[in-house]
Amino acid sequence: MAHSGEFGLINKLTSSLIKSKYVIVGVGDDCAVIKSSGSRYILATVDAQVMGVHFLPGTPPERIGRKAAAVSISDIAAMGGTPKHCLVSLFLPKNISDAYVEDVYRGITRECKTYSVGIVGGNITRAPQFAIDIALLGEASPKNILLRSGAEAGDKVLVTGSLGNAAAGLRLLQAPRAAISGAIRDFLVAKQTSPTPRISESAAIARARKATSMIDISDGLAQDMLHIAEQSKVGVILHEKRFPISRELKVFCKSMRKNPSVFALAGGEDYELLFTVPPERADSLASRIKRKTGTEVTEIGEITKKEKGNWLILNNGRKMRLKPSGWDHLKI
Repeated sequence: MAHSGEFGLINKLTSSLIKSKYVIVGVGDDCAVIKSSGSRYILATVDAQVMGVHFLPGTPPERIGRKAAAVSISDIAAMGGTPKHCLVSLFLPKNISDAYVEDVYRGITRECKTYSVGIVGGNITRAPQFAIDIALLGEASPKNILLRSGAEAGDKVLVTGSLGNAAAGLRLLQAPRAAISGAIRDFLVAKQTSPTPRISESAAIARARKATSMIDISDGLAQDMLHIAEQSKVGVILHEKRFPISRELKVFCKSMRKNPSVFALAGGEDYELLFTVPPERADSLASRIKRKTGTEVTEIGEITKKEKGNWLILNNGRKMRLKPSGWDHLKI
């Protein structure tokens, strides 16, 4: 395809759009934010999952459905909102069985039920390739909304959970004969096929009203961090030695002779929350999240002025430019 990648094409397509007076935030964040007649804002997002692009043909159909719902729910979490209603469109090739589609849909409904999301409609159409498209609506208090554009110089950069697991899980799905033990394999593959939207963690962050910006890590730490930097018009320094790496990823990388930081930076699909907080509030917010949800939070960097640029400090102390090395749907 002759274009400049996913985000360049999005900019070209949307640069001339006219924003309604009811639109608080349009293109460029995890969700659109729309003013309603009540005291809360509507959040709207849409996400597609395509066979061979987002999941491999041998993936259990119920897991495909659960993941399709989870990634959209994660977008609502990234804005500090509560998911409410979704519409599900299914694109079905001629050779697909009713039983397979029913299992996929069962996964969607079970994931939605977990987060009290109602399925209120959708569409089914014939297509050359199996795909799912989910449009999700949520809501949030105007005071709790968190955008990508609020980070300020001096803020600390925090992240929930651990990084790189989903990318390692994908590698294992692509190389099923890799000599990795069952427990390690199961953990990493589950992180790829069954992500957990950080709804409870998002609520703890939003209600504390201490964070300045937030995004979920769908495209990789580097790329999503740079989305915040670009939208907030700031620079950033990340520290490799602070990256939260799971024991399972360390074992996998040692066996495969890989650097776990590469998976953390560029892997994508972790669906952890990446957010910024004023330095005097960072520790208390991290403690609040751990206390309320049990999820670990790690400080991995700091926000600087835009003119200082975007940097990664390596384990050996060397400084290198932070580049958008994560997932791009149109460059695969």
